[in-house]
Amino acid sequence: MQSLLQVQWRVTPLKTPRPWLHCPRCDARTPFVSSGKFRVNAQKKRLDAWLVYRCARCEQSWNFPLLERCPVNGIEPATLRALTENDAALAWHHAFDLTRLGRHSSQIESFAELSVEKQLLSPRDGVATHAEIAIAAPYDCGVRLDKLLASEFGLSRSAIERLADAKALIVLPASRRTLKQGARDGQKITLDLGAPAFAEPSMLTRLWAAPSTPEAPRP
Repeated sequence: MQSLLQVQWRVTPLKTPRPWLHCPRCDARTPFVSSGKFRVNAQKKRLDAWLVYRCARCEQSWNFPLLERCPVNGIEPATLRALTENDAALAWHHAFDLTRLGRHSSQIESFAELSVEKQLLSPRDGVATHAEIAIAAPYDCGVRLDKLLASEFGLSRSAIERLADAKALIVLPASRRTLKQGARDGQKITLDLGAPAFAEPSMLTRLWAAPSTPEAPRP
């Protein structure tokens, strides 16, 4: 009879993406960093809102448009409050909107540094035959799933691929290139703990061990 060990991995980037833009003060293309602060301008019954970025070299500001001439009564009160209070979670949400950022910059720099917080969701009673990892990735972390799994288990990416070929590692939802694509929120990875790669007791500990990288700033 199968016994399932369930864990959640919360994958959070340590830095927000940086769009490269022409900086008038530097007179060159430079990376701009999100300040985490909003600029809000209300005129009569309409509102404009921007996320403020700063040049990484000289602090020149650039305003990333979020709302343009939007009727105030069409904005959710919670959203309006978050904008005026510089809500960190909302700032991170917009900083990772790569589609919208791409309208203003042809080069967006992402970072591979991640925090992986692990939480055990089921009791460790008995001997588990399988494990299920639920990925929680609220932001586009920009790291391939095979690279994430290889890093956390101390294996090579080719070893991860061999486990997948042997059906000892199954990712849902599945596609032909799932492992080579970015880790995504809602993915579930089932592991056959009877596979030789997971024979060492330390491999089980890696499923729920403390974060292997510095804790991410709380957005």
